[in-house]
Amino acid sequence: MNAKKKRDKARRRARKLAQQAWDSIDDVENFDLAVKLVRRAIELAPGNPQLRNDEGLMLQQSGDDAQAAEAFQAAISLAPDFAEAYAHLAAIRVRQGCVEEAAALQIEAVRHAAGSESYRHSLAAYQALAGKASNAPPVASAPDAGATDSGRCPFGDARRTEFPDLAARVDALDWPGLENLLIGQGCALIGRLLQPGRCADLRGLAEQPALFAKTVVMNKSRFGEGVYRYFRAPLPPVVDAIRRIVYPRLAVIANAWRRRLGESDSYPATWEEFRVQCAEAGQTTPTPLLLSYEAGGFNALHRDIRGEVFFPLQLVIVLSPRRDSEHADAEDVGFAGGEFLFCDIPERKKTDRRSIAAGLGDAVLFCTAARLARVGGVYGWRPVKHGMDRITHGSRYALGIPFHEYE
Repeated sequence: MNAKKKRDKARRRARKLAQQAWDSIDDVENFDLAVKLVRRAIELAPGNPQLRNDEGLMLQQSGDDAQAAEAFQAAISLAPDFAEAYAHLAAIRVRQGCVEEAAALQIEAVRHAAGSESYRHSLAAYQALAGKASNAPPVASAPDAGATDSGRCPFGDARRTEFPDLAARVDALDWPGLENLLIGQGCALIGRLLQPGRCADLRGLAEQPALFAKTVVMNKSRFGEGVYRYFRAPLPPVVDAIRRIVYPRLAVIANAWRRRLGESDSYPATWEEFRVQCAEAGQTTPTPLLLSYEAGGFNALHRDIRGEVFFPLQLVIVLSPRRDSEHADAEDVGFAGGEFLFCDIPERKKTDRRSIAAGLGDAVLFCTAARLARVGGVYGWRPVKHGMDRITHGSRYALGIPFHEYE
């Protein structure tokens, strides 16, 4: 076999291994196997930047940002115009607190993919976080990173100006990476979405009964044990802001999933427009709620579907510190247990259940009723459930935000 045929054979084998790597994530969520397979593919085709980018995405999904960053850097070394690798590396640098480096990397992402609206908005967020929005290097062939043709930011509404810190935090998130986690696992952790002071303010709302339309005290072994307080309209401003600022980003993901499934319908770009759709279906009751659990409390695995219209993604934000965190410096402060739980239906075995130990200000983004899954190269819906493990110590407050209204 001549040299060219050997190279072609190696490239075909590398592509096959890369596909097997992604299948091992989509089918059984085996990230260790996926990384091993993609690295075998890299050995066969060391000059392929896409394989390095894939390696970075798999490492990122497994929670290894350090090695993921090395993989994205390798992809950029092989292909200096690889916009996606710049964007993923920038998102890692933001999480590591290196916002100036993140902005510089995102400039390169926009430079090499000037048509990407998502990249432009992430750049604006990084520059704002770095305090350099006014004197950042110019971006070639890129329109204003914060506006659409009408001059209005598509990722929120007036609440953005009332809560600029929250808007900047949401804009700075690695949304492509979060989407990959949602496809691969059905849920994703967002670290420190809210600051401790804001969490304390939200916990304090429990002492204002006039804010709530209904309080449910649950104490049934089949369903859970805790107190669920449903907000009445109008919502407290910060709760309303979280819903309005996060929704447009999730609508982009939800619509991309619909396109992959060949569906023509799409979710509106803003939450206000989506609320109109809910109202037309007779769903006008606010869904955000304040959840509280004492030691022994839990939430059984379930699905949140009420009414004809529902949004495929939702959010829960933990408002109390974990006992082992920096915010719980006394032995009797903070909660233990209470991990977020997520699983596919039917649940094959306990080891397939995802468990996320979220703490003060952390958010968990998760699929409402089903997650997008790829089996044999074809996308479809895989039913899911979510819940919360039993609290073993202390008290745990959380803010739940389904994006659809109830009947």
